[in-house]
Amino acid sequence: MSPERVDVCIVGSGFGGSVTAWRLAELYRAAGADPGRVLVLERGEHLRTGDLEQSMHIEHLSRIYQLIQGQGAQMVTGRAVGGGSLVYLAASLRAPTETFERRDRRPGDGPPRRLWPAAISRATLDPYYRRAERALRVVPTRWRDVSYSGGVWARTLHRAGHSCDTVPLAISRRRCRNVKWCHTGCVFGAKNTVGATYLGAAMAAGVRLRASAPVELVRQTSARPWRYVVRLRDGSEIECKVLVLAAGAMGTAPVLLRSRPFLPSLPEQVGRHLGVNGDHVMAVEVDQRKVREKLGLPGYPGFHLGRPITTMTYDFFAGRPGAAHDGTRFTLQEIFLSTLTNFLYDDGREPAGGASWFGRQKKDAIAHWRDRFELLAMVEDTHDGEFLLPSPRGSALEPNDGAVAVGTFSYALSDQSIRVREAADGAVRDIVRRTGIGRFLGLTQTDGAYAAHPLGGCRMGDDPDLSATDEHGALRGHEGLFCIDGSIVPTSLGVNPSLTIAAVAERCAEHLVAQGADLGLPVARVQPGLPATVAA
Repeated sequence: MSPERVDVCIVGSGFGGSVTAWRLAELYRAAGADPGRVLVLERGEHLRTGDLEQSMHIEHLSRIYQLIQGQGAQMVTGRAVGGGSLVYLAASLRAPTETFERRDRRPGDGPPRRLWPAAISRATLDPYYRRAERALRVVPTRWRDVSYSGGVWARTLHRAGHSCDTVPLAISRRRCRNVKWCHTGCVFGAKNTVGATYLGAAMAAGVRLRASAPVELVRQTSARPWRYVVRLRDGSEIECKVLVLAAGAMGTAPVLLRSRPFLPSLPEQVGRHLGVNGDHVMAVEVDQRKVREKLGLPGYPGFHLGRPITTMTYDFFAGRPGAAHDGTRFTLQEIFLSTLTNFLYDDGREPAGGASWFGRQKKDAIAHWRDRFELLAMVEDTHDGEFLLPSPRGSALEPNDGAVAVGTFSYALSDQSIRVREAADGAVRDIVRRTGIGRFLGLTQTDGAYAAHPLGGCRMGDDPDLSATDEHGALRGHEGLFCIDGSIVPTSLGVNPSLTIAAVAERCAEHLVAQGADLGLPVARVQPGLPATVAA
């Protein structure tokens, strides 16, 4: 059977794939061409709002999540249409200026240099951040909208002599019911996923989506103007002029590594420098009486209500410019994860650091999960992971249809990555000790890194010997093949990565559209009454 032919095949429907789909839809409409020549493939299901549940039942979690257990790290990824946007907590932040100037790196990772491409800085990315904020309908969080747990964290920081900011959210104030169940998909349609913004707009314009279509591998073809053939798990094939891999850090590199026999010029950097965005989680177990006495706030056993992220401090990040501080900065963000992670923390027994995963103390600690709020430290670590070999299919070895898979990667934290996490723990311990509101609980039941924000594996850069893609996500040595997702982000960001991934994708998609004619795509011809750009 002959392959199906399209102009552009986009593998993945998360932030990168959806942004690219919409910008291509604009191009095709402005050119008077059929946007149906652009096809988006997604390995998972297409779930509507009515399909989502406020439930930790394994059958539901298996439809929306995949937990990939590798050597030294556990990665959580989305696995339905919309990718990570379906289950993200909607915190939408621009990365600090210092992020893009970083020169710290894992030992052996080439000569001293700026890790981001020279053309990308906070200033040059700001216009693309603005586009993404408009499309995702990001709104500032007003202090009156801060959750109780966020308010406790803000007042605790203030009493300890630190500043605190509210966190912009891609959440509709009108629709949100403040139930803190963003992590299993919003049943109220209040969270602005890419399905409700970029991808929804692209599909309304005529771009096609094919769900439950996992990709096995890609290969080059000599049948010009077609360049690549995408083979799906069911054996069907799609031939395209332009291929955009947007399967995320845990998907794009594995697809390419499986395809190495058919892509003989694949850069050696593919599969290296896998990162976790510096994710490091801890908890504070609050004594409600002490909250009333020491913070002057009314006791309220409702940390499980509100929006899951509302406040954070940049005091350990901002104001520390220059390479001398690289690898030491971190932010501390109030976050609610207890329905997912309440059993993972220390039980507080002495001596600290001892066995803490069993016994009466552990049961008592779990029983008080409603009196906790988590803190997500996003630290400047080095990207410490590497894919060891390609998984036979998918992004990992899947023993069954459940949510847990075995990753074919290793993750050994560098000394810097360990030190900066210890510094974040120390900062929170000190804040909690000085205010006396409760006790610090470390994450003790997972070895290595635990992350919901995987990055890297196909990092961008200026040096062809040290990067897999260029500043626009073009895979080196492969005309018409782009990686446009979190896999090309070269460092941890200091903030939740979704908005930066979207902004980088906006920049990459703009370049793709600009050179589309050279790749066999239509040329825009603005017609009367038809704007070249339509707001997402």
